Amino acid sequence: MIQLQVDFTLLNKFFGIPISRIAQYENKDIEEIMELEAANGNQKARDYEKILSDPDKLLEIFKLSNIENKYIILQNMSESDLDSLLPYLKQDQLAKGLNFFTEEKLMSMASELPIEEIIGMIFEKFNLFDVLNLMDEDSMDTFIMQPAAERKYAQKYFESLDQKSLEKIMVYSFGESFKEKSSQEYLEHLESLNEQDYKRFLVSMEREEKIKLINGMASEEEDLLLLFEAQDLIAPMNNLMKEDKVKLMSNLDSEFLIPMIQELPLDLTQIVLTQIDPRDFAEILARDFQDILSSVVLFSTKAG
Repeated sequence: MIQLQVDFTLLNKFFGIPISRIAQYENKDIEEIMELEAANGNQKARDYEKILSDPDKLLEIFKLSNIENKYIILQNMSESDLDSLLPYLKQDQLAKGLNFFTEEKLMSMASELPIEEIIGMIFEKFNLFDVLNLMDEDSMDTFIMQPAAERKYAQKYFESLDQKSLEKIMVYSFGESFKEKSSQEYLEHLESLNEQDYKRFLVSMEREEKIKLINGMASEEEDLLLLFEAQDLIAPMNNLMKEDKVKLMSNLDSEFLIPMIQELPLDLTQIVLTQIDPRDFAEILARDFQDILSSVVLFSTKAG
């Protein structure tokens, strides 16, 4: 049977149990002990529930700085109880729980994040070229064809290019007749295209040039990043070692980490929760979990 390590001197102090009698109570739960003590006229034993509502006394009696003691108490809690404790962990404490997941699960959870969160996470380590270089052309074309990817952003990009760069693009898409024209002529031709032909021109560009175009458009308007699919944005993460995936996802806010930790089996969630601050844990136990404290077997060793 798993049992708590308890400070018996403090049990004597707070509950008034003579140390000479403590050995008699080995492996009894607290309710049995207090009933026996009350029968012997121990007034403090009659009021033990008040003591269990005092965080300071719980912190000392149950030695809540001891990780094993916290773990034993957590093992007596339900899934919903454990979920209610997760918000008390700090961001970095929650993030340690990510190490229990497989790489495949980490990638799956990353892909389910809101697109804004994925963008913030990915671009802490990668740039858009890293994303685009791994993106297939169908995905790039889908981006380009969306109405929100307005031609004004593409046109602004073309305006930033020198004559040689524009010539290469124009000759590839429109033929040899577009050799050795001025930048102004190239830009005017593009402006003359109707919307359908303009989009058709954009998707006809060489892959390398298309990557530069999309990067330029997104540089002009960052909100265009929201048009990308989650799987395309997280693709560079596949090239990271697991520890680096965890490190990258550790920067997520707690509101996103908590649902991830809730996907762990209960025994692993309990391990993650052993990081909870002892003072916080004492206050929570005193307020909400006196019944659990009463059910935990206290004595595993004799005093002294």
